[in-house]
Amino acid sequence: MEISSSQQRRVRVTWRQRLARMQGVPVTFDMGPYEAPLAEVARFGGGIERLSDREIETRARAFREQGTASLESIRAEFFALAREASRRVLGMTPFDEQVLAALALDAGHIVEMQTGEGKTLAAVMPAALRALAGQGAHVLTFNDYLARRDAEWMGPVYTMLGLSVGFVQEGMTPEDRRRAYLANLTYVTAKEAGFDHLRDLLAMDPQGLVHRPLHFALVDEADSLLIDEARVPLVIAGSVGRETSSAPRLAALVASLAPGVHFDADEYGRDVELTEAGFEQVERALGAGSLHDAQNYRLLTEINCALHAHALLRRDVDYIVRNGRIGVVDEFTGRVVADRHWPDGLQAALEAKEGLERQADGRILGSITLQHFLQGYPRLCGMTGTAQTAAPELRDLYGLDVVVIPTHKPMIRIDRPDVVFTHREAKERAAVGEIQRAHASGRPVLVGTLTIEESERVAARLRDTGVACEILNAKNDAMEARIVARAGAPGAVTISTNMAGRGTDIRLGGEHEEEHAQVAALGGLYVIGTNRHESRRVDLQLRGRAGRQGDPGESRFFASLEDELLVRYGIETLIAGRVVTAKRDEPFDHPIVRAEMARAQRIVEGQNLEIRKTLWRYASAIEDQRREVMTIRQAILRGDDVPEIWQREPERRRALVEEAGEDAVQRAERAVMLFAIDRAWRDHLALAADLREGIHLVALGGRDPLRHFTEETTAAFRRMEEAIDNVALDLLKDVRVKDGRIALDEIGIRGPSSTWTYLVNDDPFRNQIGMMLTGPGRTTIATYAAALLGPLLLLWGVVDRVFRKRPGRRGDPFGR
Repeated sequence: MEISSSQQRRVRVTWRQRLARMQGVPVTFDMGPYEAPLAEVARFGGGIERLSDREIETRARAFREQGTASLESIRAEFFALAREASRRVLGMTPFDEQVLAALALDAGHIVEMQTGEGKTLAAVMPAALRALAGQGAHVLTFNDYLARRDAEWMGPVYTMLGLSVGFVQEGMTPEDRRRAYLANLTYVTAKEAGFDHLRDLLAMDPQGLVHRPLHFALVDEADSLLIDEARVPLVIAGSVGRETSSAPRLAALVASLAPGVHFDADEYGRDVELTEAGFEQVERALGAGSLHDAQNYRLLTEINCALHAHALLRRDVDYIVRNGRIGVVDEFTGRVVADRHWPDGLQAALEAKEGLERQADGRILGSITLQHFLQGYPRLCGMTGTAQTAAPELRDLYGLDVVVIPTHKPMIRIDRPDVVFTHREAKERAAVGEIQRAHASGRPVLVGTLTIEESERVAARLRDTGVACEILNAKNDAMEARIVARAGAPGAVTISTNMAGRGTDIRLGGEHEEEHAQVAALGGLYVIGTNRHESRRVDLQLRGRAGRQGDPGESRFFASLEDELLVRYGIETLIAGRVVTAKRDEPFDHPIVRAEMARAQRIVEGQNLEIRKTLWRYASAIEDQRREVMTIRQAILRGDDVPEIWQREPERRRALVEEAGEDAVQRAERAVMLFAIDRAWRDHLALAADLREGIHLVALGGRDPLRHFTEETTAAFRRMEEAIDNVALDLLKDVRVKDGRIALDEIGIRGPSSTWTYLVNDDPFRNQIGMMLTGPGRTTIATYAAALLGPLLLLWGVVDRVFRKRPGRRGDPFGR
């Protein structure tokens, strides 16, 4: 008896999966609840296929005009309409599995679909349905390349449905961004949308706004954007010129220090600090007395920044130098992020380390976490290829469950076990040999590396053997589309960082569809990883570049005991002592190796989870304050609330009205109030940052740091209203009328000359005193607190050095 497709989808649910669901794991495998809606879509489809193009457009227009009071009642018919539009304009009819994904997305879930199963096309149906409201639907993509590609690729479908589509890219003008957000559907990265939101909150005129009120978002690569990138808060800073810095002199000084003698890094490579010998060496070189003296705390901050830049930040790993400037490499995407800075003290130290001209300093003007920004959407859903391991956190943070969509065709990719070596040289030699063999057969190979540095090293090894290859990393990101398009061609060898790990669709045969069968006969794309990543999901994403839509494929990772993941957590020493006792050129296999590598990944994932939780707790403490302030600010900006602060000085205000008119005075009063709010909020954020730098000092007295932080920021927030009024009244005294208008520029009512984004370190595993001392390079509340607690601080440091376990200098795991 032949089994129907719906029966096949049901029998794929194993008893283990059902048990996991019963135990509360927020992952759904059973497609049963979606079979009836799917059948309804199919019933409508039969009649819609007979309609002309004009009739389809007329039907779609009718849906838009009837309103959105009951979208659920028209969902099946509209999905059928979108399905037919896709067939006609793209030549692609969404499979039943893609419609199932669309139904789950519209129900507000995260769907997991394997690579090549057509997430981009599946997203069209729910996004278009929600766009009928006319309030703007956002598809939040993983990078700019995908935002533009998907908007242009899916655009004809939306056009046939009578919907407009736009996309946002880095470097776009505010006018272009505004037009993109005014479209019915907008493709944009989550970060660009978030930063545009922050810039809107600094606008001095309603015409400066680019966003409409947030309505609906469908998040592509949801686990990466909602989980991984949540570690990096969105921060916008404004230029305030350059402050005097000792960074160049200190960069030369720390470069002369010896690791393991003058400074030590922690076992996770997250923090570095001077040893006693290091303090003595630095104090002797600077001739400034004890660095723990109160007058030297700013100097100590700059030294810590210089040491961090020297010891922990690596060129072509964490950043690149391009056109005389630092380019920060995003650890999750492998791309350089435009205008991203580290906090000023660290940025200046890094520029000094590389001998670059120092850029302008900045003050934080606005900040929001991705979690809080995305929670601003009344309706949220997402899709990815790797959601199951992140399911508990997705539910806890966003209230979203995961629905796993079965593949349209059985996945036949072969995932080979790891090949493990004792040292990096043997690993890379073996990996290059494997690439050579695959290339000789004509099979395309994608090599995933951890860093820019490694990608270039492996490429150089290959070229030395006569194998031509393409490199895809942050240094040549402009050629991404061309390189990806050719990566599946016969004989192609592509060396890439994380840039090819998510969102890239590598087609067998490359740009020549007729060569698909030839490449499939050779075994499909061969994915080789040269390192295990900290996150298992990143490894799965790399594997997922092969085996799309039932195509053959193969994946394998090469690893060594000298890889960063194992070295950072001491796993290499453990394995070296229990499994192998000397370097060897041949690989070795032992169950303990796989177990310890998996354990290292779990350690990192656990730490990153704690980082995200810590970020969430502290950010949540001021999120309600931010919303309250910005609600008031936007009401003033849009004219919904008229400030009357100058009424407290009636004579002065009356004189201005006589010279410039009531309308001009009201506009000036509104501009002054917006400026005063921005300045007060900027100062409040600076206070919050200062508190966080030194907040763990309160733990020495047995108090809860988070509670103390919340109490202090709440008290400061209550004082903000008075501060805002005082600034507005003070500016009233200086306002002058010039040529019949109020000259606000003369009293400094203007925005920053430039803005940028930068990273914020929210890592709770850093040394707590180091967290206090590492800041923006200027006097802070934390500095004053440390000065008052100087003797206690010094004693604590001595005790910490004596009793805390130190990693010391890492030696050879084989004792040589």
